[in-house]
Amino acid sequence: MRNDAPDGFIATPPSSLIRADRVERDDSPLSDTLYESRVLDAYTIGVQAYVYGWPLVENYRVRSRYLDPACAQHGRLNTFRHETDPADHSFELFVTPNADLLYSETFVDLTDEPLILHVPDTGDMRYWAAQILDAYTDTCANISNRSVGSGPGDYALTGPEWTGDLPEGVTRVHVPTRTGFILLRTLFESPEELEHTRTVQRQFTLTPLSVHGAGSTTESGTVPADDPRRAVPAAQDELSASLGFFTVLNRALTEAGTRHADEAGLLHLFARIGVGPGRDFDPDGLDSATREGLTRAVADGWKLVQARSMTARTVLRNGWILSQTGAQTGSYGHDHLQRAGVAHRGLYANTEAEYAALPALMDSAGRMLDGDHGYTVRFEADALPPVAAYWSVTIYSLPDRRLPDHPSGRVTVSSLDPALVRGDDGSVEILIQHEEPDPDRKANWLACPAGPFQLILRAYQPTDAALHTGEWPPPAIERH
Repeated sequence: MRNDAPDGFIATPPSSLIRADRVERDDSPLSDTLYESRVLDAYTIGVQAYVYGWPLVENYRVRSRYLDPACAQHGRLNTFRHETDPADHSFELFVTPNADLLYSETFVDLTDEPLILHVPDTGDMRYWAAQILDAYTDTCANISNRSVGSGPGDYALTGPEWTGDLPEGVTRVHVPTRTGFILLRTLFESPEELEHTRTVQRQFTLTPLSVHGAGSTTESGTVPADDPRRAVPAAQDELSASLGFFTVLNRALTEAGTRHADEAGLLHLFARIGVGPGRDFDPDGLDSATREGLTRAVADGWKLVQARSMTARTVLRNGWILSQTGAQTGSYGHDHLQRAGVAHRGLYANTEAEYAALPALMDSAGRMLDGDHGYTVRFEADALPPVAAYWSVTIYSLPDRRLPDHPSGRVTVSSLDPALVRGDDGSVEILIQHEEPDPDRKANWLACPAGPFQLILRAYQPTDAALHTGEWPPPAIERH
């Protein structure tokens, strides 16, 4: 081979001699070597692309459910769907929903112009937060009573390519992707306050910039069933375990765009397996070596995401899963595996300033929680969760991570519940069992399903950083 490099250097061989992106077995002496090399090449790139893209694909899948009229939480783009009751077992849009506040949600498309989020006067509402997320499930901003107070305001959600001037008095909120999600949480402190909370909730609105201030609103049309945005497998397991994952990933990348210029190198690498914005991924058109490598990559990538979901940089204390120092939640930078793990465990998790979420899977003896048994959790008066807003404990069935379908509807215990029973010393003891307890214990009762379940302790507007570092553990869960 001719060497055209300067003296003292060795020329790089042509790429055709050092890599092959399409390989089939043949009778040549190098066939096995080239084939296995391509399998490993596709596999290693495929695992990285899978982990990087899993939250983006899951968000895309959830949006396809939201756009489907058959979904219980069906809605339109760029328009809030206001849930008028707390979530229960019929809530299917995403896993581990809250059950002690009202949700409003919508998926947004900022390709053409900004959307103006109007926040009403929320008065003395103890907690509300409009969480703005990009297409990768990173939190861009929290517009909440913590961050902006209780007065009215207008906030322009602007996409990555938009340039222009905003009306006076409108605050800009940059969203680094063309698509995103808004999850609004509004809290009612007692059943008597529910109707007032609904009135305030309905005053949170979204309006395109072009009609802002014109006294009119627009509403997007229904997305047809054959639209690619709805042509997504409904089941998480089905999508996450198939080569079709990369087909959906390419659609999502094309629509949302990339977030950071310094991720261009990753996308250049992913192009080797046909993944990237503007690309078509056709599983049926793959050569044998690439198909074998990517099939293994999807299987192991799915295992990796689920494994990180169980750990997510955590430690186990008293049966509760606690974050370690530096474990990002809600905003992840370049820690793609942490983002994927948290998205699997609790999609649309918020940032530390707004809340802490501490799951529990085991009792004090390290046994998995199961509805065949009863449990108690006792919070001493001087060891209640340190919060400025409120705290709650909610129960979820496993493995679906949904609220149980129990006749009592007792799926959450909140520190704000006026019926909550406290001991003479100020302690709070929560009872967890399938059977309804005596009337004097019912206010502190969580009704567990048959079979395995988990708990999540949520602390809203935490006042102690120990909640985020594993240094503040909830009390042990004692089995009866």
